[in-house]
Amino acid sequence: MTAPMTAPMTEPGTVLRFRDRHGASAEVTVTGRREDPVPPAPPLRSCLLALSWPDGRQREARHVGPAAAGPGAGYDALDNEILAGLRLSRMCGSAPYPPQVSRLIGYEADGELPFVLLEPYRGKPVGGTLGRILPSENLPFQRSLLTGLRWTSAAGIAHRALSPETVHWDTVCAQITGFAEAALAGTPRSVAGAPPWWAPEQRPGQTAGVVTGEDDVWAAGRLIFWVATGRAPERADLADAPSDLARLLRGVFGPPEGRPSVRELLRRLDVPDPVPRGMSPDVALERGRADFFALRALKHPQTAPVAEPVPPAPAAPEEPARRGRPWRRRR
Repeated sequence: MTAPMTAPMTEPGTVLRFRDRHGASAEVTVTGRREDPVPPAPPLRSCLLALSWPDGRQREARHVGPAAAGPGAGYDALDNEILAGLRLSRMCGSAPYPPQVSRLIGYEADGELPFVLLEPYRGKPVGGTLGRILPSENLPFQRSLLTGLRWTSAAGIAHRALSPETVHWDTVCAQITGFAEAALAGTPRSVAGAPPWWAPEQRPGQTAGVVTGEDDVWAAGRLIFWVATGRAPERADLADAPSDLARLLRGVFGPPEGRPSVRELLRRLDVPDPVPRGMSPDVALERGRADFFALRALKHPQTAPVAEPVPPAPAAPEEPARRGRPWRRRR
């Protein structure tokens, strides 16, 4: 029988030591704890903590860690959350963090009780309450959801589990959360997500090829269709859809190699590319990422990654092939 892992670390008075999103060492004291109203799916668990910094700063954070000890007990999922946050931080550098994606505060990746600290999510899951948003909110929802996807794709990440549970809405802006199944673009596809939201290339027996940004386009299209029409997502027939919706989603539900890119979908909505060209990574953040991999390599030398060069333009990052995913295994 496995034992809970996060509870001992989240009691008031506990001191948490971790690296912030720029790679610097940090230390905070837990001053309060409450249950997370939107807990992640197993194998992760979470709670909301009130934290105090040595300089007097106070803030709330979402503490996420494996639900239990033992092999396969959530380390992969947690590492995916960490690396997605680090990549998005690298994209932003010193610029403001985009509100359309969940925000990394810091992480402890290699201790006995690993965890990640995230800013509390905004709004509520789209699938909560009535599961619908107001008709007047459709366009802001579409624009902000696709803006968030543009940031993730520019960072070389595919979320792979977009659904009404992982996309939040606060009546103004969508926020993509839950990167536990995220993967790097260019890595071999594997089964991810859940019906009816997973793209065909993420289903058992259909995972040929490599991950691309277009893998998320299918699920985003299904979500946009469901929110706008209320119809079951597996019946996303554009033949009798409203003309503006049919225009936006044209080609989205076809094979991945023929789908429009996120940038093309934003263009159809008259939204300029939100990712500025020429953004350079933050030096401290790069140092933190290097430390993350170095710590893993100490425990698992066989998983040491190939060095990752910084892409010259964040709009189209290119990275070399890797010898597997260094954060996939933990024993």
